[in-house]
Amino acid sequence: MKEIHSMTISQLSTQLHEKHISAEELTREFLDRSRTLNEKLNIWVTLDPEIAIAQAKKCDEEIAIGKFKSPLLGIPIGVKDIYYTEDMRTTCCSPIFEDFSSGYDAETVRLLRESGSVIMGKTITTQFACGDPSPTKNPWDLQRTPGGSSSGSAAGLAAGFFPASLGSQTAGSVLRPAAYNGVVGFKPTHGLVSRYGVYPVALSLDTMGWFTKNVADAATLLQSMAGYDEKDEGSKSSEIPFYSEAVLEKVAPKIGLVEQYYFEDADSETVSEINKLVDKLSNAGAEIKTATIDIDFRDVLKQHRIIMTSEGSHTHRENFLKRPDDYSPEVKGVIETGLATSASTYIEALSTQRHLTTEVEKTLDSFDVLIAPTAISGAPTPETTGQPVFQAPWTMAGVPAISLPYTLDSEGLPLGVQIVGSHFQEYNLLSKASWIEEVIGFNETPKIS
Repeated sequence: MKEIHSMTISQLSTQLHEKHISAEELTREFLDRSRTLNEKLNIWVTLDPEIAIAQAKKCDEEIAIGKFKSPLLGIPIGVKDIYYTEDMRTTCCSPIFEDFSSGYDAETVRLLRESGSVIMGKTITTQFACGDPSPTKNPWDLQRTPGGSSSGSAAGLAAGFFPASLGSQTAGSVLRPAAYNGVVGFKPTHGLVSRYGVYPVALSLDTMGWFTKNVADAATLLQSMAGYDEKDEGSKSSEIPFYSEAVLEKVAPKIGLVEQYYFEDADSETVSEINKLVDKLSNAGAEIKTATIDIDFRDVLKQHRIIMTSEGSHTHRENFLKRPDDYSPEVKGVIETGLATSASTYIEALSTQRHLTTEVEKTLDSFDVLIAPTAISGAPTPETTGQPVFQAPWTMAGVPAISLPYTLDSEGLPLGVQIVGSHFQEYNLLSKASWIEEVIGFNETPKIS
């Protein structure tokens, strides 16, 4: 039998259902692994074993009477420390919020609890989910970045601290760490999953997301959290299908390969490996053609930065005026840039965002999904969290995207491929990503102990 820390949600749920292990025992297994490895990797901001075990015991009471309300019942989950939790502080990894307690759960956390998940604790993020170097280590190589800003959530999953975790993405903070850590990272359509109770960066861009060991588990989490929420002004109504059925449909997809810009800026090994992947998918039955999007990607990145800094400065203006020295350099730069940006410049950037969204959807009319390298290369050294330039366009367009690990580079670091779908077509995206995942057959894990 596989070790507990390497099992998927589905496998763990089976273990619980068949009573091979209790939810309390399962939670203690992950807590013990956290105690053993956290000093080496620095995953947790807040870890409260008493709270986690108390939740697990309640799950065992439901299991004892055969009340399996969800595949997430009894499953431990890590939560990025910008999500509010009623029973734990939310620090945003900032001295300004070091003792902040919201007194209520973010809507996503509430829904996970309702599904029976065990919220283990709060994972490290770069300050206010912006891009300064992370104190978290990459379990594949302690001298490489785990990416950011969802660094603790991605690295913790790769190292077996939990079988799933919540992150968020304003530029590339789910997809990129997923690639660097060799795990699956998923971000839904902007507006499909509530942002209520999550400390914002830029509301026109902020998207909730998560990390799992496979596509099927990503679908399970989406099933739990998708849906309209009147408390989130950006929430949108949409039909919620049974996403977990999508991964059962094994049909070869029609894929658009995005070479423009991506093949120009990726390092040579990344381009070589993605081409090998394309051949592998084609040989397995996928129809693959080059996709051209009628946009200037470099201008998109410039306009994305304008939106993020303008809206970020609005988020932080009051605290920044009171406590400027408590902001890290990257966040300070975001705020100062945003405060100096004119309204007309911001409005022009929003216009570019609308144009991008239209052009991406127009391109997707010809394909089931688009694919491109998730990141420029494998994980770089830890003075950076890596560049968000390959992920930010899809965030700005608001489309759903998923990153899958598919190979290791010459230095033994994982590489990711990002798969992009149409707005609110998560069912199709998960279906096609599951087919691609099966063809890839990636099963490497970091050697951390």
